[in-house]
Amino acid sequence: EAIQTHPDLVRQYLGTVVPYGDNFFAALNSAVFSDGSFVYIPKGVRCPMELSSYFRINARNTGQFERTLIVADDDSYVSYLEGCTAPMRDENQLHAAIVEIIVMDRAEVKYSTVQNWYPGDEHGRGGVLNLVTKRGDLRGDHSKLSWTQVETGSAITWKYPSCLLRGNDAVAEFYSVAVTNNYQEADTGTKMIHIGKNTRSTIISKGISAGHSQNSYRGLVMATANADNA
Repeated sequence: EAIQTHPDLVRQYLGTVVPYGDNFFAALNSAVFSDGSFVYIPKGVRCPMELSSYFRINARNTGQFERTLIVADDDSYVSYLEGCTAPMRDENQLHAAIVEIIVMDRAEVKYSTVQNWYPGDEHGRGGVLNLVTKRGDLRGDHSKLSWTQVETGSAITWKYPSCLLRGNDAVAEFYSVAVTNNYQEADTGTKMIHIGKNTRSTIISKGISAGHSQNSYRGLVMATANADNA
């Protein structure tokens, strides 16, 4: 619907944070995605309520390939909550989504995820393969982006919500809890790329593993040559 009613706006931002050639699953999503959500907050607007979306895989032999695009223009604010579930099945199902967030001057975005895909049974049969790409681009000065994620489901999780801190005095935060059990595998973390001056980032990540599960954390904090006082 957003592509039909606001084609110029979608075309201006879609694929500028996560291009189709970024990785295999980004290319797959770009080729087949047919649903998702698009949020544009105009200049000076503070969204008075928390926006939310809910994704569920109902049918057998299908995957989920939604795409989320959030743009917060100058001096705006929005909080967005995403949830997802799937029924119990013996076969694996693929979830390969993309989330792109763009934050302009003095804007703030809070993005939260509660991931509860079916994790498979106690013997490791079935479960959702959760292979997603999430990235925020803090293009404006004094912009702020906060990621919060709770990972409890899916057989395999591969997720690294990341931030490009381009604007001066930009602030990025990442808070994560990953809980695995039985034969679940979680490979999570974040990347903070400091490009602008006086940028700040915070990473707090916790993991709990039980049974035969595996829980890995990957983190990267990088400051470029121009990121003075980062």
